[in-house]
Amino acid sequence: MVGLYSLPLMTLMALGGGDFHLPGSQPSPDGYNFQSTELCSYCHGNSQYAYNPDTFEGPDPNFTTEHEPHFQWMGGMMAQSARDPVFRAALTIAEQDAPGVGQFCWRCHSPGAWLEGRSTPYDGSNFEHDDLKGIQCDHCHRMVDPRSAEGRENSDMPVPGIGNGMYVISPESAKRGPRDDSQANHEWIYSPFHKSSSFCGVCHDVSNPLLAQDPRTQAPHEYFPIDRIYSEWKLSSFARRGIECQTCHMPRIPGKAANFEYLPTRPDLAQHTFLGGNYWVPQILPMFWNYDQRELDALVAGRNRTIDFLRSSAKLNIVELPKAGSPIVFRVYNLTGHKFPSGDPESRRAWLHVEFLDSKGRVIGESGRYDFDTATLIEDPQAKVYRVKLAQGSTPTFHMILANNVLQDNRIPPQGFRRRAFQQFNIAPVGANYRDGQFWDDTAYTLPPGTAKVRATLYFQVMTREYVEFLRDANTTDNWGQQLYQAWLASDKAPPIAIATAVYPPDKNAPTRPTNLQGQSPSSYRAVLNWNASHDDDKVVHYEIWRRAPFEAKLRKIGTTFADETTYTDAGLHPDTEYQYSVRAVDASGNASPFSNTITVRTQP
Repeated sequence: MVGLYSLPLMTLMALGGGDFHLPGSQPSPDGYNFQSTELCSYCHGNSQYAYNPDTFEGPDPNFTTEHEPHFQWMGGMMAQSARDPVFRAALTIAEQDAPGVGQFCWRCHSPGAWLEGRSTPYDGSNFEHDDLKGIQCDHCHRMVDPRSAEGRENSDMPVPGIGNGMYVISPESAKRGPRDDSQANHEWIYSPFHKSSSFCGVCHDVSNPLLAQDPRTQAPHEYFPIDRIYSEWKLSSFARRGIECQTCHMPRIPGKAANFEYLPTRPDLAQHTFLGGNYWVPQILPMFWNYDQRELDALVAGRNRTIDFLRSSAKLNIVELPKAGSPIVFRVYNLTGHKFPSGDPESRRAWLHVEFLDSKGRVIGESGRYDFDTATLIEDPQAKVYRVKLAQGSTPTFHMILANNVLQDNRIPPQGFRRRAFQQFNIAPVGANYRDGQFWDDTAYTLPPGTAKVRATLYFQVMTREYVEFLRDANTTDNWGQQLYQAWLASDKAPPIAIATAVYPPDKNAPTRPTNLQGQSPSSYRAVLNWNASHDDDKVVHYEIWRRAPFEAKLRKIGTTFADETTYTDAGLHPDTEYQYSVRAVDASGNASPFSNTITVRTQP
């Protein structure tokens, strides 16, 4: 891809690339009348008031916050897309670089504001209260397939392909969804489109319209990529096997989507968690915006879900053992349906940290060390870092809207990868030679003399020091970048999360049992746990949290801690209800300790 998009920005705009008009539904101040999410929450929320219909006490086992769409949505990045301070800081810089481009961004980050004409000026100063709630219920549940006859009828011109926010919104208020037997008490329409990845791809396949010959007639995959999660999935074996985005990012559980006794309990209720990889922004959002207690609980629960979800995204194995002076080879498997890592090309990365220890447990060599104090990744000659490096011409840049070149993209492709197909979609790896069908990467390390143990950790990070400093320094218009930087400092500099580990020789010794588990309830909807740390002959990576609700027969795992921290906040509980908890430690070899003592915490009335 190097050099394919090297024309100057002004030349591209003169050729038509500067036209930010894209097909689909268009702004109309009187044309949409979106329904507030607060109205939706009367039926699809407020699970804290849903009592067990058999006992009239305690939570309804089929409608808790694990089923409630509104609570899950509040705690995810869909609801926070307009408030996200990283987006706000990057948006300001994009506007400095290409005035007017903010409207292209707002069409996905706040569809209501954009469609109803309130996204000008770009800084959100014309927003109404609901516009800050990002992507809301009505935006998704009134969307139609832009390629269908109905989509063409309601679009100003034919949509050339899935992506770039070229959605089509029905002018009718009926809610669309994936069930043909809905028992909703409002008008509804069955929509198979809502079961397809194309539905998600409308906003999760993004290319730079400045670098298109004509974005009104070109499909987004035909020009320079910004974020191409949908295209990566489309070209993977996940798509060929019918595994849609919703399969992983909206997992199924038994339950009801609304608080009505007459509704059937679905065996495959789709959770509205919209799971992703952003564990940091939900943590810092309360530093920027005022939230009520229910929203704060949702953010805590959303972050907990994200941390646990990330640990299912990759696997780390040893595929060649060090014998007779040969190197040790670690293999990282991509378990997702898109590249690993995915998301924002400027700020996300993953890497291997490999430590070589002597017989006394002392580190005598390492690769990929991260300095947590300075938030600096030490890139030694052997370091393996998975990321994207963008450039303007041949000059590396974080200026997203000016970038026209990919210097590096060694992220691991998904299962079913075919280089030719990825090249046709302008998303082939750059600087890495993945063979067709390869969804893993091998890295060899030479052991220093005296090595008795090798320990590897696969880290993922959502915000780097280099990028947050860029957002601070390049912003000459407002203070979003400076505020973001202060929030970064106040949150331990957005540390990376360990998502997979491996140890050689294999360690079969489990950590010691966590002791003195205690808990208390600071509110009607939270339990805060703390315990004494476990010990291990290697090291504890994280703890598992197990819980039993009153309607459950036994404890079940509900989450994991971020690192080896010994505290956990469980949010989204039912008031005046007893919950049982226990925790156990997991070490770098995946060994789990015995369970701690079991405690009971009763939430406040």
